[in-house]
Amino acid sequence: MSNKVYIGIIAVLAVLCIYLGIQVKNVNEKIVYIDREKNTIMDERDVLAVELEQMRMGYDTLQTDNAEMASKIAEQQSQIESLIKKAKNKDYDISKLKAEAETLRSIMKGYIHQIDSLQQANDRLFAEKEAEASRANQAEERSKSLEGDLNVTKEMVSKGSVLSTGEYANTGINLRNSGKQTETDRASRAEMIKSCFTVRKNAIVKPGTKRIYLRIVGPDGKVLPGANAGSITVDGKEEVASVSREIDYQNQDTDVCVFYEAKGELKKGNYKIFTYESNNLIGQSDLTLK
Repeated sequence: MSNKVYIGIIAVLAVLCIYLGIQVKNVNEKIVYIDREKNTIMDERDVLAVELEQMRMGYDTLQTDNAEMASKIAEQQSQIESLIKKAKNKDYDISKLKAEAETLRSIMKGYIHQIDSLQQANDRLFAEKEAEASRANQAEERSKSLEGDLNVTKEMVSKGSVLSTGEYANTGINLRNSGKQTETDRASRAEMIKSCFTVRKNAIVKPGTKRIYLRIVGPDGKVLPGANAGSITVDGKEEVASVSREIDYQNQDTDVCVFYEAKGELKKGNYKIFTYESNNLIGQSDLTLK
C-alpha cells in the first residue's frame, strides 16, 4: 500500500483513539458522580438514623397520666422504630423517609405542648386543692380555739343567762416616767398586767352595768393581791379578786381591758388569769413573763 493509505489509516486510528479516550473519561466521570451521589445518600441515611434515635429518646421522656395520650405516644414510638429500620434499608426512598420523620417530629412537638398544658392545669388544681385544705384547716383550728373558749363557760352558757368571753390578749406593761405605757414580756420590767378580751354578745343577759373580776394566779400558785378589788365566790368559798372594773354591757360584743398594778416585783413564769362576773367563771387565759 502507498504511503497515503498508511497515513489515512493512522489518521483514522488516531481519531478513534481520541474518541474512545473521551468516552472513557465521560464514563469515569459518571462513575465518580454516581459514587458521590451514593455516598451522599448514605450519609443522609446515617444522619437521619441518628436523628430518629434522638427522636425516640425524646418520646421516651414524655410522661403523662392521660391514658389516651400515652397510647398515642406509644404508637408514635412504634412508628419511629419502623423508620429506623427503613433508614437502614438502602432501597427505601430517602425523601419519603425524611417526610415521615418530619411528621413524627411535628407530632412530638404537639405532645410536648399538650403535656405542658396539662401539667400546668394539674399544678393549678393542686394549688387550689392545697389552698382549700389550708382554709379548711384554719377553719378547724379556729373552731377548736372557739370551742376551747366556750368549754370554759359551757355550763353557764347552757343556762342562757351567763356572760362568756374570748379572744384574750395578755401582756406585761412597763410605765415610763413620761407616763407612757409600753408592752413587755420581761418580769423584771413589768409593773402592771394588762388583760384584754371580748365579752360576747348575749341577747338573754340583762343589759346594764356589769362588774368584771380577775383572779390572777402567779407561777407560785398564789393569787396576786389587789387593793379594793372586791371578792367573789369560788367553789362555794369567798375569795379575794386581784382586780375588778365595771363595764356597760348592751347585749353586744364588748371589748374590755383590765389593768392589774403589781404590789411588788413580778416573778418569772406562767400566770393563770380567771375572769368572773356575778360569781360565774366566764373566761380563762394565760400570760408568760420571762
